[in-house]
Amino acid sequence: MTKNEFYDVVVGSVRPAEKLIGLVPSDKLDWKPGPTFMSLGQVIFHLSDGLGGGLEMLVTGKWPPAAEMESGMKLENMPSCGVQEALDKLAKDQKILRATLDGISEADFTNQVVSVPWGWKAKMEIMAVSFLGHFDNHKMQLFTYLKLLGLPVNTETLYGV
Repeated sequence: MTKNEFYDVVVGSVRPAEKLIGLVPSDKLDWKPGPTFMSLGQVIFHLSDGLGGGLEMLVTGKWPPAAEMESGMKLENMPSCGVQEALDKLAKDQKILRATLDGISEADFTNQVVSVPWGWKAKMEIMAVSFLGHFDNHKMQLFTYLKLLGLPVNTETLYGV
């Protein structure tokens, strides 16, 4: 897969995520299906900045300190946001992704072995696909939350077909 093909796949996944985020009722940002789940506001915050920023950190090797990352993974410390902030963050993240991909060679994207602080090590292309998988999992989480709230979501909403 080339860098541009990867970017096109990301865009195809982000478009329906934007629509899903846009469906989030502002009065339900604190809602969650149970006490051990992220709130709706936490889900849209998390969904909105993981691809471009993650790949940028992967390329530069500049990650937040381990203690900060560990603390940020605790449910009670996860930030939340509203719909417009999530959409703005997602748009910014796509720009970061495009700039990061433009700043590396095809050979590096395909062959360079990179690692993340939590121990995974793989070729950059494989890691980027894993980041997209993570994004898609949280997109499905958002879809499920909206479905549980009785909002009009369906396969077309999820995949943008």
